[in-house]
Amino acid sequence: MLFLLGINNTFASDDDRYFQAYSQIIGSKPDSEEELTALVSDSDVLSEQSSLASVYIALLQSMLDHPTGFEEYKLAPKDHLKDIKRSHPALYFRHNILSAYNLAIQEKWRLAHSTIDEVIAFANDNDPELYFDAIATKSIFLARMGLIRASLNSGAKVLGELPSLTEKRFFGDGAIENMELEIGLNMSYLGENKRALELCSRAETFFYTRPLSSPHRYYQIALDCQRRSLDNLGRIDEAFDMLEKYTEYATSIEDWNTYTYGLVLKIEYFYALGKVKEAHELIEKTESFISLLPTSYDTNTYQISRFKALVEQSEFERANALSALIIDNLSDEYSSPDLHWAQFKSIQSSLFEQLGNKEAAISALRDSKNFYQSLYYQTDDRKELFSDYYESALAERKLQLLKQQHELSQLELANSNRMNLILTAGALTLFGLLALISYLYAVQRRLKREQETLATVDTLTGVRNRRSLLGAVQLELNEAKSYKNDLSLVLIDLDNFKEINDNYGHECGDDLLKAFCEHVSKCIRKTDTFGRYGGEEFILCLPKTSAAEAKKVVNSILDSYRKVRISPNISAQTFSAGIAQYQTGIETSNLIKQCDEALYVAKRFGRNRVCIFSQDD
Repeated sequence: MLFLLGINNTFASDDDRYFQAYSQIIGSKPDSEEELTALVSDSDVLSEQSSLASVYIALLQSMLDHPTGFEEYKLAPKDHLKDIKRSHPALYFRHNILSAYNLAIQEKWRLAHSTIDEVIAFANDNDPELYFDAIATKSIFLARMGLIRASLNSGAKVLGELPSLTEKRFFGDGAIENMELEIGLNMSYLGENKRALELCSRAETFFYTRPLSSPHRYYQIALDCQRRSLDNLGRIDEAFDMLEKYTEYATSIEDWNTYTYGLVLKIEYFYALGKVKEAHELIEKTESFISLLPTSYDTNTYQISRFKALVEQSEFERANALSALIIDNLSDEYSSPDLHWAQFKSIQSSLFEQLGNKEAAISALRDSKNFYQSLYYQTDDRKELFSDYYESALAERKLQLLKQQHELSQLELANSNRMNLILTAGALTLFGLLALISYLYAVQRRLKREQETLATVDTLTGVRNRRSLLGAVQLELNEAKSYKNDLSLVLIDLDNFKEINDNYGHECGDDLLKAFCEHVSKCIRKTDTFGRYGGEEFILCLPKTSAAEAKKVVNSILDSYRKVRISPNISAQTFSAGIAQYQTGIETSNLIKQCDEALYVAKRFGRNRVCIFSQDD
């Protein structure tokens, strides 16, 4: 939780003795539960058995024993809270931030949001500092649900108050740095990597000295934010160095959950770089130590990586034993997320396939696909979630699973064909032959239906196909409508494409389409949506972008595209584009129609240009 620092900026009660005792302990920077308990025992005020003392102690305890931010917080007794609600409402509602966090940790999102909204409603006119902390908490909840843009919008509500919060009465340092870290973290998820690096680097410098006993986690989050941004920018060596710094710090403070998380990231880096041997060696080097740690989210992630390594090394006996352990851990009461099950089932399907159990392999792969698909469904009002994280990582993984599923299904079909030859050779009746043919026909129809239902990528260019593209655009329009954001849609048509096909052949035309898509994909943000609308027409959706801003973006793409050399015979290519800005209430089809009219104007005036839709055209 990024804003637990803010939680400690407690409203000073009429009896300043409690607040002063609280402030003295904060200044002592307790680093463990034992240190905090000793300091509380030494305090004549907080050692009292009173309602005020129990609430202040709960706020002090919120700083400790939460290395990942997913551990529940200790709360004051309910009967004490009833007294505090009457006598010190601001202190009561600040304590409620802890209650809201506990609900969020349990993934009871509706209750968590309801609780924090009550705090916001109270603080809005009564306590600016509490209002800031509650809004920041709301922003974190939205980010954890994957609603990154909504999280940034929530944080934007208090950005204007940050200068005044540099002199907070009860917490003099860290208000701006906390907000910068939260914004930087969200920007790293959205692909705004350079800005994320700037903000998180400043946060790293600030939190390194742990001002006023800020949790170690803030410093670690700043490092991880930079690691992710460097990775997104393709600066892999720097990202790995930042990861080394992250794990070394975790080791120095004996934060083994965070250390395990860092190990998993290292393993993933090795796999991504094709260094499978290094990944296996790292797992062998650390598996004994990790096995001694209590079960947690991070240890389960590590064990799934270890399971993958054993399957790759064909150590089937050890893999089966570890598989049983993982199933027990994932079935435990700590509520393992669907992502773990999806990853585990995908690897398990590979194990079954290598053991020759095709039916079990297909069943596990289907389970994995279902778990991945369930990750799209959230508890807010929208049925389907398309944040940057889910679009890039999980959607890509779903496509990989689809490919694996069909490969396994083809193996199933191949096995059925071989069985068909055997049965045909020995078949004496037409009934048996017809039954087998009917079965194979049903399998083929099922595979075809699944392909038609799940395929989302244009096979030639690798970008979204029309169905997937229009679905994603509709979701972006819904979000623009909900948050009253700008949004621009661009319809692009490659100039003289028919002549390329006629003069150089369709193979050259295909190369041109692929090169164009690769070029545009490199030029746009991760938050933008791009896909093939049909033929040589493409659609680019630019959220939070006005038509004038979109024109600058598309002109920049056009300028650089003219320099792309497709082949010795094809270079200096151009395109024409029409832009329309979203207006409240307009349907997707009408917005595309406006783009088409603007595109027509661009073509009419000689191609190789970008035009914005106008009612006057």
